[in-house]
Amino acid sequence: MRRFGTASVLIRYKTDMTTTPMSRAVPFWAAFGTLTLLAAACGGDGDASGPNDSGVVIVATSNVTATPLPSRTKEPTPTPSPTPLVICSPNPDPAPPAVLQVEAPAAGEKMTIPVHVRGWSANIGEEGKVVFVAIVDQEQNVLQINKVPPQPRDFRLPPVGLTVTDFTRPFAIDILLDDVAEGTPYCIWVYQEVDGAGKARGVVQVPITIEPN
Repeated sequence: MRRFGTASVLIRYKTDMTTTPMSRAVPFWAAFGTLTLLAAACGGDGDASGPNDSGVVIVATSNVTATPLPSRTKEPTPTPSPTPLVICSPNPDPAPPAVLQVEAPAAGEKMTIPVHVRGWSANIGEEGKVVFVAIVDQEQNVLQINKVPPQPRDFRLPPVGLTVTDFTRPFAIDILLDDVAEGTPYCIWVYQEVDGAGKARGVVQVPITIEPN
């Protein structure tokens, strides 16, 4: 007999007891049931890892909280920068900011007629000098050239970066154009000198779009 895992049941019968086949069967099945219960209680052959045939459902619980995996934040799509208006041809001779500056209009600005142009020159007040303001279309045709005289400097501040002399003055003009039926790009040329071949020197270019009124 193994020490663990099985159980033995000793059944005694009295020799003088009168039994019938049915009465003898009852103690046998009672013993068999007892052996079965003992074997189940002891785990069969002592193997604790065996399958659970008792019909008892074992529910495993845990106090461990699952840590959620970090989610990757979608990077925002950068907003594209506006494409500069391509209407002005390459500047033949850019003017340094210390000599000539255009304060209005801003590059790429949408405007209506009249187009107000203003700025400063470091030497426009010297011996009757002027500033030339020209309008050029998409096909590089010069539509008009305006001679702009200096304005009084009193109570006005020159822009940063401009060289201030005794002849530093502001200038301004309102440009008129006809037959503007839809938004049309133009290029404003501002300069002070022209070489012997009639080409502008010291130029500031400003691309704009003129909308109909």
